[in-house]
Amino acid sequence: MTLPDTLSAAQQALADYDEARADYMKFLSMSPPDDHAVNAAMVAMDQAHIRFKQAMGDHDAPTQLRPL
Repeated sequence: MTLPDTLSAAQQALADYDEARADYMKFLSMSPPDDHAVNAAMVAMDQAHIRFKQAMGDHDAPTQLRPL
């Protein structure tokens, strides 16, 4: 992967993380909170975080961050 590809993948992962975090906050602030959507958003944040670490060259990145 070339440097521009790496940066593009990292930027996309960060954008995906920001979007998932916004969803997480939205679903968490509902009254009552939508537990299924909150969990799905947390998983999406974890996946984006892992993709970012891999794009930045961390080949020992975890495969998951939260217990399933």
